[in-house]
Amino acid sequence: MTPLATMKMNPLDLAEILEEEGYAIDEDSGEVYTDPESKRGLLLTLAATGNLKVKHDAMFKLGFYIPYWNCYHSFDSYCQEFPHEQQCKCYDV
Repeated sequence: MTPLATMKMNPLDLAEILEEEGYAIDEDSGEVYTDPESKRGLLLTLAATGNLKVKHDAMFKLGFYIPYWNCYHSFDSYCQEFPHEQQCKCYDV
């Protein structure tokens, strides 16, 4: 059994829950937006537990992103993220 601290949520379920809590999700990048005046405690907790990625933009502003967001758009996107998965390997016969 996986310890509770290491369990991760499905990215689509995580996005739905965050939207229900009032956060906005960028459909292209998976970035989670919040009102600048809002508390970011939930986002910080999710990032600390590995359920969100933390990146800095060109202006060094901190951003929160749903991991593997692009993997759910197409099989090609999935294989770009996980090129060594068996279903993504191409063989010349």
